[in-house]
Amino acid sequence: MTTNVSRRDLFKFGGLAALGVAGAASLAGCGQPTIAGSSASAGDLAATGSTGPSFLAAPEPVTEFAETHDYDVVVVGAGESGLSAVHTALEAGARVACVQNINAAQTTGNMAASIDLSKTDEAAVQACVSFINWKSDYRSDRDLVNIWAHNSQEALAWWAEEAAKGGVESKPHDAVLTYNGYDIHLHANTYFHVEGNHNAAATVIAESLAAAGAEFFYNTPCVQLAVDESGAVTGAICEAEDGHHLFTAAKGVILACGDYSSNQEMLDYYAPDTKGFSLFTDFRDGSALVAGMNAGAIMTPHTHTKMIHGEPAFVRLEMPFLFVDQEGNRFMDETCCRMGYMNNFARPYLARAGFEDSTAAKFFSLVPANWEDYYEDWKAAAPYDISQYNGDNKVNPEKWITADTVEALAEAMNAYAAENDWKLTAVDPAHLAETVARYNELCAAGRDEDFGKSAKYLVPIEGGPYYAIPRGSNKLPAILGGLVVNGDHQCLNEAFEPIAGLYAVGNASGQFFGGVDYPMDIEGLSIGRAITSGYYTGKLVASR
Repeated sequence: MTTNVSRRDLFKFGGLAALGVAGAASLAGCGQPTIAGSSASAGDLAATGSTGPSFLAAPEPVTEFAETHDYDVVVVGAGESGLSAVHTALEAGARVACVQNINAAQTTGNMAASIDLSKTDEAAVQACVSFINWKSDYRSDRDLVNIWAHNSQEALAWWAEEAAKGGVESKPHDAVLTYNGYDIHLHANTYFHVEGNHNAAATVIAESLAAAGAEFFYNTPCVQLAVDESGAVTGAICEAEDGHHLFTAAKGVILACGDYSSNQEMLDYYAPDTKGFSLFTDFRDGSALVAGMNAGAIMTPHTHTKMIHGEPAFVRLEMPFLFVDQEGNRFMDETCCRMGYMNNFARPYLARAGFEDSTAAKFFSLVPANWEDYYEDWKAAAPYDISQYNGDNKVNPEKWITADTVEALAEAMNAYAAENDWKLTAVDPAHLAETVARYNELCAAGRDEDFGKSAKYLVPIEGGPYYAIPRGSNKLPAILGGLVVNGDHQCLNEAFEPIAGLYAVGNASGQFFGGVDYPMDIEGLSIGRAITSGYYTGKLVASR
């Protein structure tokens, strides 16, 4: 697609930081519409004669309302960040409304990370901030990461306690991350064990907040923001069955609407390298992010961080034995095997399938019978080589594909693929035997001439029984690139100035992550960040 954009459009798209355009401050005096989206400053491409994706064309402003509701704080979205913002705003004495585009509170993750400040000194905290910055290609905003680092323990403790009051208990997960010689003690809430209701914690927390006085409006998506003559955001305009409703916000609107990972047009524009991966949800359409941009906020510059997930927890096992594709070919140095990074190896296979079959991203991990001899030692290699976390489940070989010979294993792999509708799998038994033989030769030599894997991970696949673990990251749960914010989570305009009354938290806000892929080295970091940013910002907005 060819896009002809103006200089102002570049700011809107996040081009200021990406392209280094100078003179942004000279635009600060441009006028603002009374209702967001009614002028060219909101990115009205049609009015300027430019072409581009339809979501960047400003809509007609809504001026008639079936009803007006008056509040101090309006939170858009009822996920981890939104519920946390509602809580702290309510606790600070504000009148709070939460508008949600679907019929219930909804989260998409079940593990949230924090730093245990009782065990981690400030030098180690800052080492953790630097680790995240390194993993994000040095594009993350250190102020935002610091907010998570210093507030996450309190925020996650509140979440766990509040959920427990409603009968949903967290199973804690603790780990130590060592970076630059500093030990960083991590603590996480986990809810993998809650069967049949992935969303249980959010549901009971939303019920508790409603009982405490917050008002929730479900099936009421935010489509525009109300803006006064000074450019300040004064409310949210939402759709309901009887027409549009105006929710005024005396202190501010907090966008906690999540990302745009259900909007194919926005994915194609901001994250084209997600093409071919299956979409995880159908309700994260990015419409409230677009409303923020129409009110003057700017999007985080490319590249937006991708969170790619795949295999179920019982095989979320990052042991770097031998990986083969769906034809039985080795294709990588297996020490780069974290689930969140595997999408980079999958794209040629997705392309071969015409981007029509996400199972083309699947592969197999071949594991020898003596895998337990290496597992504990290899866990100690995290975070640099392999990931050690395996969900709430223990490693369970009974759920793996197994056979007494390599050739029989190939047949079993084909049968598994057929049962699970992997359309491209065709592992030739003789070819798989050749692949395993070649790999075993490299292991015996102690030098990997094919991919250069470290000698300490060159363990032969021999002796039987033989195991194959179905692997692969082919689902897109989230895009981690939202609106540009400052350290107080205020949305910034094209001149990088705060927009009065407009905030963004969780995945609706950008610059916490800045790399190509979500750094799973700290498990649950995204959700921990979402809870923390909402918890921090709700109190901040209500107190102003």
